[in-house]
Amino acid sequence: MPVRVAAVFAFLFVSVSPAVAQDLVPYTPPTAPAPIDPVGLLLRLIFMTAITLAVCGAGVLWARRIGRTKPTHPNNAGRIVHEGTLVIDRRSAIHAIRVDGQKVAVAVDATGLRSLTLISEPFDAVLAGEVAATNTANVTSTTE
Repeated sequence: MPVRVAAVFAFLFVSVSPAVAQDLVPYTPPTAPAPIDPVGLLLRLIFMTAITLAVCGAGVLWARRIGRTKPTHPNNAGRIVHEGTLVIDRRSAIHAIRVDGQKVAVAVDATGLRSLTLISEPFDAVLAGEVAATNTANVTSTTE
């Protein structure tokens, strides 16, 4: 058995030696590639960068257009309208807003939203009616 292993190694050594391999397979080195054109390479880089930026810009414009909502009211006010602000101090304020026809008072301070209160409809007409009734009652009582 050791003689067979030695014979196989000897055969492999002889068959793969460079002197034997030169005679069996003629080797020609490959030709050198053409030199790189730096102008063409730079132009391709600029062109691909421009295409990438154009695709990104188109995506941003498309996302902005999709993100816009159309106003639901003819006066373009939308559902929430800011009507006024009362600044209490540097860190707190009360905002009056109108939401779907309802008036809401929103109190905020440095920590965020403090309260949200629904304001009832104005009752000026009711007061005016009571004042008128009181005035007529006073006029009739003084004339009697």
